[in-house]
Amino acid sequence: MTSRRSFFGTASVALVLTALALGPAAPAAAPAGTDLWGGPGARGTGSNNAKFDTTITVSSLAAANGSVDFVAGGSVVATAPFTLTSRGAASIATPAALDGKGAFLYHVRSDASVSAWSETYNDTPGGRYSTSFTAFPVSDFLTAGDEAWGGGADASTSTAPGRARTNVGVLCSPLGAQGCNVEWAAFDGGTLLGSAVIFAATGAAAQQALATLIPAAAEKSNLAIRARVSSGSAMPYAVKNDNLTSDGAAIPLSVVRSAFSTAPVINAFTITPLTGCSPLTALATWITNGADHVNIAGASGDLPPSGSTNITVVATGDVILTAIASSGATATQPKRVTVNPPTDPPTPSPSSVVTTIGQTTTGILPINVGAVTATFVTQGSTGSTFTVVGNQFTYRAGTVIGTDVVRLTSQGLCGPGVSTFTANVVDPGTPVVTSFTANPPRGCGASTNVVLAWTTENARSVIIDVAPAPYPYSANSATGITITGSTTANLTAFALYGGSGKATASLTIPVDAQAYAPIVSPNNIIVAPNSPPVFLTVTGVPDPTLLRTVLIQNQTGSAFQYTATPGVFAYIPGFRPGVDIVRIFFTNGCGSQYAEFVATVQ
Repeated sequence: MTSRRSFFGTASVALVLTALALGPAAPAAAPAGTDLWGGPGARGTGSNNAKFDTTITVSSLAAANGSVDFVAGGSVVATAPFTLTSRGAASIATPAALDGKGAFLYHVRSDASVSAWSETYNDTPGGRYSTSFTAFPVSDFLTAGDEAWGGGADASTSTAPGRARTNVGVLCSPLGAQGCNVEWAAFDGGTLLGSAVIFAATGAAAQQALATLIPAAAEKSNLAIRARVSSGSAMPYAVKNDNLTSDGAAIPLSVVRSAFSTAPVINAFTITPLTGCSPLTALATWITNGADHVNIAGASGDLPPSGSTNITVVATGDVILTAIASSGATATQPKRVTVNPPTDPPTPSPSSVVTTIGQTTTGILPINVGAVTATFVTQGSTGSTFTVVGNQFTYRAGTVIGTDVVRLTSQGLCGPGVSTFTANVVDPGTPVVTSFTANPPRGCGASTNVVLAWTTENARSVIIDVAPAPYPYSANSATGITITGSTTANLTAFALYGGSGKATASLTIPVDAQAYAPIVSPNNIIVAPNSPPVFLTVTGVPDPTLLRTVLIQNQTGSAFQYTATPGVFAYIPGFRPGVDIVRIFFTNGCGSQYAEFVATVQ
């Protein structure tokens, strides 16, 4: 006689699916709930033409309505409803649709808390022999990393009294995302005899004789057994069947949650070659144990647990192999790959110029490149040359206009580096002085510092008579001078190499002795709106043409105008009352002074 007892927090499982002479069964105390799972159950013919069946009993303290789903092969095969009165019980026979389907799970759902257990039985002339299994909540399923232990297993074929055979198996929850892999191991006196995996698809049960699953356990008795869940949501079970009477007994299994790591093991990971030039194509080879798939940096998608593939590496760094178990646990292993960058190009500075016939251009090359060779790709300026000494180069334009393109090549670990120098040799043209200015434009007193600035076209250099230098000035530049009196500066611009002629420009810088304050007359008037113009005279300055006006306030809509006579201005009153204010400035090299004119219109 066997019965199912509470070993997995609330329950454990045991099953005999062979034709057995089983003793009468008595259920153990069962957990209660509105959503329970149980099994395995079975209906059909077993060994020696034994007929077996399963009955599910549901009971409740309160009235309840619900149903039992019979799940086999991953799907619900049949459903049977039940109704319970207060403190009632109902026995539900396995529907005929389960006949020959093998082991099944059952799922009890109810609108009130119930308890349930199943009886898998075989009726013989000597009576009914059965094994019972208590239903359990979904939280009792083991998950990856959990393990269960038990003892007293027998893997014998002897019919001597007390000798037995043991079946081990697993119920796989249909609620899980993946099938259940359970590793069973057998120990004799603490020594591991061997281990093997039983797989069950979601919503299915699977079992095997211990002696078949682990051949080293055959004919041994009083063995310890261990079940480890590496994937899925599983309920492992073990049943010990007496070889003489075929009576079955569940072996209690105690659970340890998160007892072991389900992370896969990386046995080997190689990359060939480990050094090369970017982009580096290398062969990655790996061997793992316990992985569902792997990912490798530089390779796309999921890869098999063991294998090889080509990867592309563009920079020095760690290429990481990540092995992923079906449980989701991972293991990683890096492999350092050194990638040499492409050879740096010998980029010249400058890399392009516009020059004239016969002119020389010098420049530099990067110091981090090796020996550089120069080759004309295009030589449009006949007789041009390009020479390299160390990290410096010299280009001399030829005797005719045209475009020269020089290829510069340096050698490195990853092949040649290439760049170009381009020279556009043009007709030098006639020099032109486009601007020649002084700042300030006028001097003051005994000494004034002035900045002369100039721009030119088609000129290679300039000279200035009032600013002599040991060398010509650049074609576009500036320089400072000090003047002590009115000064005229003369600039001469010289043509580019290969050109002819020159251009000149002159600039006079006056010097003022003092600042002058203008005097306006009249300076304060009262007039009627729209009255005739009033003429003002400004004196006290040496050059009235330099007078400038600024309207400070215009309340009347008036106008203030220059006249044909320098120093004479016209004020035209506005059409409405108010006050108008105008300032008249005189500015020379010594600064600005002003006089103020006020008109009241009323």
